[in-house]
Amino acid sequence: MKKIGLWLLKNNIHIMTLIFLGWAVWGICNWQNLLLVQKIALGMYAWLIVHEYEEGYRGRFLDLMAGRMLQIDHRALTPAGRTHIGQAVYITVIFSLALLFPNQLWLTFAVLVLGLFEGFVHNMGIFLFQLKGVSPGWYTAMLMAGYSIWAIILINRNIDYLGIQWLWGFLCFIGGFMCLQLSVHYLMGSTPMKSFAKAKVFLKNRFK
Repeated sequence: MKKIGLWLLKNNIHIMTLIFLGWAVWGICNWQNLLLVQKIALGMYAWLIVHEYEEGYRGRFLDLMAGRMLQIDHRALTPAGRTHIGQAVYITVIFSLALLFPNQLWLTFAVLVLGLFEGFVHNMGIFLFQLKGVSPGWYTAMLMAGYSIWAIILINRNIDYLGIQWLWGFLCFIGGFMCLQLSVHYLMGSTPMKSFAKAKVFLKNRFK
């Protein structure tokens, strides 16, 4: 069982991709019968998978946050890929739910908020870490943000819904994101309180 667990940790991004490919084949085979929100969620799912691979290069946002802000060499942790397992689970769960329950529009909204958030944090990273260029993941993050804006306009033109759906979607995103962050901190051998203290020192030095 331990070997299986280590294998899953090491290869979680590939397992996540295989699950997406399963959803993609299902979507292509049933495209004519899919609801608009399912098509939108599937499109964002594809962009996010590409985004995860683009972020595999050195200098990505996690490297900046862990290395420069929290002083943690997460790439030295074993087994390789352990810090990504939380992301793999989060991505798989949130998109699977959006595809399985298209009548719960707030699940699709949670996915769109994620796309907007990715665009925001990657631009924030350029400013925060005073980068001369963009970090790996920036290009797909911008595409995801643009896709989210396009999808929101499309939904508003074609679907009647209650505004409170956006609140539930935002809360769903925040709740999942907080769980994700907790898992990443603990897998890096830190805690949220320790990370907060280090981030506070970094920000104080950055803006003094």
